[in-house]
Amino acid sequence: MSPEARALAQVLLDHHREVCRRPGEPLPSIDSAVIPYGVLCERAGLSYLTHSVGPFLREIAVWCHENGWPPINSLAVNYATRMPGEGYDKAPGCSLPRWPEEVAACIDFLGYPGVVV
Repeated sequence: MSPEARALAQVLLDHHREVCRRPGEPLPSIDSAVIPYGVLCERAGLSYLTHSVGPFLREIAVWCHENGWPPINSLAVNYATRMPGEGYDKAPGCSLPRWPEEVAACIDFLGYPGVVV
């Protein structure tokens, strides 16, 4: 995985742990669990990638797919539409029509590692 994809994946893992896995609280809605591309890139120290983050999110999808995990990249969305972009369909295990189910599976999943290895 590229250094950029690693940094983005770590932000997604941290976001998932902080927003989706709050002990004793109900699982969040899809809208409250997603993270806009700009925020994701800024937290990763990669603000310059906001409009070209797709290839790196695809790398993260491959990582998830190879490990049998729900696509954590499903949490990354366009700020205005609150949905992933058209390139989402090009990643393994990702389908725009099935995105709501994929992000719900991601929210509910307990098996992600704490750090990208």
